[in-house]
Amino acid sequence: MPEHLFSPGEPVLMRHRRDAYRWAAPMRVVEDRGDFVALYTRPGDTYVHMGDANGRPTRDFFASTRVVPSTWVEHHSLQLIRFGDAHATVLFWREATWEFRCWYINFQEPLRRTARGFETMDLTLDMLIAPDRQAWQWKDEDEFENGIAFGWYTGEQLEQMKAYGLGVLEQARSGAAPFGESWPDWRPDAGWGPLHLPEDWDQ
Repeated sequence: MPEHLFSPGEPVLMRHRRDAYRWAAPMRVVEDRGDFVALYTRPGDTYVHMGDANGRPTRDFFASTRVVPSTWVEHHSLQLIRFGDAHATVLFWREATWEFRCWYINFQEPLRRTARGFETMDLTLDMLIAPDRQAWQWKDEDEFENGIAFGWYTGEQLEQMKAYGLGVLEQARSGAAPFGESWPDWRPDAGWGPLHLPEDWDQ
C-alpha cells in the first residue's frame, strides 16, 4: 500500500512518456484504493498531445516532433486502472445526455505513481467493447503497424497484446470487476469544474 492516497475530487496529473513522446492531462480522482484508481476527465479539461512540425495533432510516430495544447470535448471519460495491469478500462458517455457509448480498453504500461499523480505509456492498440459487453473490435491496428516500422514495437508484441486483450474481453463478458460493477451509472460531483493542465506539467 502506498504511503499517500489521493482524495476523491483531488486533481492529479496523468502523463504518458517515452523518449520524445509526451501526452499529459489533468484528471479528477474518483477513487484511490492503493491498488486501484478511478480517474475522471470532463469536456473542457485542457491537455497536451503530440503534434507535427506545423503544430497539427498527429498520432504518426514518424511525424511527432512537438506537443500541442488541446481541450477535451464531446465525451465524459472515466478511467478504471488496477495497478499491475497492462491496460485501462475507460468508460465513455456523451457530454449532454450521458448516453453510455462503450467500454474502451486502452493498452498501456502498468501504472506508476508520482508525487503529482500517475505515469504510464500508451501502447497504441485499443479494443472497443459494446455497452452490453458482447460486440467488440480492435482499434488502431494500423497505428501499431506504423509503430513497428518506427521501431517502437515488434510483431511478437502485437500477438502478445492481442492475446492479452482477448483475456480482458473474456473478463468483460463474464462480468468480472470492473465490468460487472455499477460504474456505467456513476456520475461526477456537480461542483467539479473543468481542469487546466499546469504549465510545469513536464517537470
